[in-house]
Amino acid sequence: MGKYVGKSMTLRPWAGILGLGILLQVLSLPPVSAQGRRFEGPLETVPLRGSVYMMVMEPAGNVGVSAGADGAFVIDDQFAPMTERIIAAVAELTDQPIAFVANTHWHGDHSGSNENLGRLGYTIVAHENVRARLTSNQYHLFFKTGTRPRPPEAWPVITYDDRMTFYLNDEVIEVIHVPVAHTDGDSAFYFREANVLHTGDTFINRGYPLIDIASGGTLKGVIEAANQMLEIVDDETIIIPGHGPLADRARMIEIRDMLADARARVVELIDQGMSLNEIKAAKPLATLDPEWGQGLVRGRAFVTIIYQSETGDWNIPAEITRRNQ
Repeated sequence: MGKYVGKSMTLRPWAGILGLGILLQVLSLPPVSAQGRRFEGPLETVPLRGSVYMMVMEPAGNVGVSAGADGAFVIDDQFAPMTERIIAAVAELTDQPIAFVANTHWHGDHSGSNENLGRLGYTIVAHENVRARLTSNQYHLFFKTGTRPRPPEAWPVITYDDRMTFYLNDEVIEVIHVPVAHTDGDSAFYFREANVLHTGDTFINRGYPLIDIASGGTLKGVIEAANQMLEIVDDETIIIPGHGPLADRARMIEIRDMLADARARVVELIDQGMSLNEIKAAKPLATLDPEWGQGLVRGRAFVTIIYQSETGDWNIPAEITRRNQ
């Protein structure tokens, strides 16, 4: 548990002196990777309610911002090459500095600018499991790739184990840990006054979700996370998903029900003793795939995710394990 009252915050002594141009000059951005994903592009700012905004640059995670007299509270910071654009976009919303940068989870499309922002002295906040994963070797089953620990500047300096509350810009920001969902370090952020919920990747408003099994994620946990968040939202709530367009409560229910259906179909075959290859051959998601399986995660891949989530039958390749020793 934790609390932060915005009125009593102490600003860095240089924050009100250095201009934005000087701040951007001290950034040392890493090169854009050539993994087939777009790591930088135009950043669109979408006003929501009160002091709350959404910033979008696909395929990076959606950014949530509260901006006002107490500074900016920024949720997720996309890829490292987007740092300049994020800082510039925030400066258009408030003449006060960024007070906090919060990570919904550890993945690089949501925490990629941590290092740059940490070097500038901004305070990074995240669940304690986010810090644990940013400071250690990780492996992603879906992308079949490992990642090294991030530099210390990228690590959260404030962590929590369950919940935390911030009071900034006449807003109450409730931070809620959602265990074993997309990862084991996911958090949702609820702006109480504006009635806006940022879900991180516990809720994706498009096709089948990518669940990071090796980071403790489970499909059952994603469904339970939706149930937990549905207790918070009402019919007027604006939902900022981890990826995809803005959503509402009805859309969250629709996606929750689809995931529960997909899980039930695969679990039924697991209970019959079928192997992963046999389940794939049976095509249990065939009627769902035309609507939900046309994005990053296709039907066969989602069957694998569900199978690994339910059985625990997965492993990190030996060469990755040896490399990390």
